Amino acid sequence: MKKTLLFLIKNNKVLIIISVFAIFFIAGSIFIGKTDNRFLFTVKEKIPLSVRVFFKDNIFFIFDYKKEIKNLENVNKKLSQRSLNLEEQIIIIKKTIESLSFNPLEKSFLLTKTSETKVKSKLNQEYLVKKFNFNTKAWQYNDRKPAGYLFKYDKNIFTLTGDGVVSFFKISDINTDSIISKNIGNNLKIITKDDRLFSKSRFSFRGIMIVKDQIFISYQKQVKENCYNVAILSAALNYESLIFENFFSFDECSMNMSNHTGGKMEPFDDKSFFFTIGDAQRFSSVQDDKSLLGKLIQINYTNREYKLLAKGMRDTQGLTYYNKDKIILMTDHGPQGGDEINSLKIKEFDNYENFGWPIATYGEVPYNVIEEKKFSKHKENGFKEPLHWFKGNSVAPSQIINTDGFIKNSEKDFFMSAMGNKPAPGRRAIHHLKFDNEYSKLVYSDIINLGERVRDMIFLKDQKKILMIVENSPSIAIIENIQN
Repeated sequence: MKKTLLFLIKNNKVLIIISVFAIFFIAGSIFIGKTDNRFLFTVKEKIPLSVRVFFKDNIFFIFDYKKEIKNLENVNKKLSQRSLNLEEQIIIIKKTIESLSFNPLEKSFLLTKTSETKVKSKLNQEYLVKKFNFNTKAWQYNDRKPAGYLFKYDKNIFTLTGDGVVSFFKISDINTDSIISKNIGNNLKIITKDDRLFSKSRFSFRGIMIVKDQIFISYQKQVKENCYNVAILSAALNYESLIFENFFSFDECSMNMSNHTGGKMEPFDDKSFFFTIGDAQRFSSVQDDKSLLGKLIQINYTNREYKLLAKGMRDTQGLTYYNKDKIILMTDHGPQGGDEINSLKIKEFDNYENFGWPIATYGEVPYNVIEEKKFSKHKENGFKEPLHWFKGNSVAPSQIINTDGFIKNSEKDFFMSAMGNKPAPGRRAIHHLKFDNEYSKLVYSDIINLGERVRDMIFLKDQKKILMIVENSPSIAIIENIQN
């Protein structure tokens, strides 16, 4: 009997505990929880709101605390992860700043005038040419690595060497006998991870552009082992240090990207700019719309989306947009001659243009690279004719620029630089060119032989001077028209 009583007492304790938890659960569901149970929902609705609130605030508040604690734990977890990510970014930035690539010798250097000579053009126009020593190792590495590129921004001239040194000097200094040029530290070695860009090789940086305090640099990018394309890096403009990040690239690559690179950039409007990509000697890809090789594209600054403007190009190194006539002019290297100047009007952008390479060319092709039949004439075979092409051996055209005002009262004036390896007329020179109003043909041509390869040039309209990088010296050259 005693044992039976103890058993009942013990079981009653269990029953009491179970009953308490059940009541607590039901009450909790009624007062604080959400339930789909119809009975509980009915009971809950019959209890006055004030009673439910009282029980929730004074008895069942622990459930709200538990929820709050859980939410805080989740927030803390997210903040901890974010803090970790920020710490990693800080480490990367610190490493980048510590390894800023300055000139190996000094952060600033002096460009001193080395010569000042008068030169007559083929048509007896007289020019004054000044040369300043240009402190670059790029041309010494290999005769295929560019000495450098130029860009005017604000009151300064920016230079980019083929091996990644970024510098600037004041425009006003070009009227003196010495120019103080300052190197800007950068993280190019870190982000590119390719020593060939900075040493003896054909791989190099290919162009510079500055828009709205943002600097852009194009270069030959290693996509994977022994496979390259041409890509763009960007950084916020800072006169002390430049932290570049990837801006534009694509997966397609070629083993032959050491040649026929392109890589020229040109501002268009507030939203976009133009960019040239060489054929990388992958001739079968040039006429393929799915490939970016041998193309001119337009890239959006914000979303980095692009659209095709032209195809059928070999190695377009010269590019300018003449806003007055809404036209793009481009230079293109032909095979063993047949170098071209091509034009593209803005109104034609809805339907991209095809300049014919490698099917149509006026150059000679000494190697078996074209599977399809080769034509000389472009238009009669469905392609756009060059605005002008150069007969004979290659002049190797580089940049083309508008120079309205360089010659007194001149309009629709253009100068083209050339960098042929052999010192022959028209090769190591700059060409003064005029076209008809429709940009259908060349109407005027003059040649100023300089005796050096001219890699790049810009026009300083206020100064009425053309600024160039010539490679054989190497030098920064300034040319002005004496007859103005």
